[in-house]
Amino acid sequence: MTKIRLGGIKILEGRSYAGWSCDKAKDALADICSHMGSERINLNQVTHLADDGRGFSSSSLCTESAGGFTSYFLIKLDTGLEPQLQRDTTILSIFPHDRRPFVMGALLELMGREDMHPLGIASSPSAVSVVVPSEKVKATIDAIFSVFEFPAYGSPLKWESAYVGKEELFKDVVGSYEEEDIKVYAVLNRPDLDFWTLDPDRSDLLQLGRVLQEIDSPEAGMDFLVADCNRPGKAVLGFCLPGSQRRLVSETLEARMPHVARVCNEAAAIFFHGPHFGDRYRIAATLTESMQSAEIRPLAFSCAVHSISVVLEARDLSRGLQAIRAKFHEP
Repeated sequence: MTKIRLGGIKILEGRSYAGWSCDKAKDALADICSHMGSERINLNQVTHLADDGRGFSSSSLCTESAGGFTSYFLIKLDTGLEPQLQRDTTILSIFPHDRRPFVMGALLELMGREDMHPLGIASSPSAVSVVVPSEKVKATIDAIFSVFEFPAYGSPLKWESAYVGKEELFKDVVGSYEEEDIKVYAVLNRPDLDFWTLDPDRSDLLQLGRVLQEIDSPEAGMDFLVADCNRPGKAVLGFCLPGSQRRLVSETLEARMPHVARVCNEAAAIFFHGPHFGDRYRIAATLTESMQSAEIRPLAFSCAVHSISVVLEARDLSRGLQAIRAKFHEP
C-alpha cells in the first residue's frame, strides 16, 4: 500500500480531557470557558458541536493534567453537567492535511480498523489533532506510521529519537494575555460551505473514513473536522465541505452508511491564529463571549494547534466577522 506523505507529527503529553453533552438549548460552553479563563487554566484544545442532530450539544476541552480535576469540578459545580474526565491523555497532531478529505478519511479509517478509541478530534487549517489515552500513544504512533510517511522520519523509532529530550520544544507557550486586544495574524473566512453533522457509532469510524476518501477530489476541500467520543460506544462528528459537493456527499453517505443519522446546514467558516495561541485560558473565553454578545450561535468550532476555526450559519458570516474583529486585533 502506498503511504500518504505528510510533513510532520508531534505530540503534547500530560493532558487531561473533559467531554460533556447537554440539551442544545442549555449550551454552557461560553460560561465554562469564562470560568476557565478567570482561573487561568490553560486550554490546549477545545471542540464544540451545537447540535448532534438529536437535540444535544457536544463539547470537550483539554488542559494540563494538573488542572484536570479543577476543570472537572468547575464544569460539574457551575453547570450541573456530568463531564467525562480522563486524567492522563495525549494530543497527537499530524500535518499538513492540505484540506484533503482523503487525509482525514485515512486517519478515521485507521482509528476504526485499529480500534484506537479516540476521545476527540479537532482540526486547524493545517493539522488534525487526536486526543488518545496516554497508554495508547505508542500503539497509535506505530499505526500512524503504517499509513502515513514523514520525510524527516523513516520510522517511529527515528521520530522518537528526534523527539525524546526535546519535549519542551513541543509544548505550548503560556502567556499572560493581559492586553486589551488579543493579537491575531489574520482573520480569514470561507463562505458557501455545507456543515454536515453525523451521529455514528464508534464502530462506524472505519466506514466513515472510507466515505471521506471516496468523495476526495480537487473540488472537495475539507476546511473543518471535529469529533467528540465522550459517550460509550458513540461519537458525534461534524465536517465542512463546499456546498457544490452536497449531492455527492449525500448520495455517498446514503449508499455507504444509510443507518447513520445526518444533518446538513448551509454554513460559512472563519479561521484565525495568533502569537501564543497555544494558550487559550483567555482566548477561548473571548471567542465564545463575542459570539454570545452578538447573539450568534456557532454551529461548531475547534481550537487546536494555535488556530481557531468557527463554523456559522451562512447568514451569520458578516456579523461573526464583526464580532471577532471587535475582540481580536488584526493588523
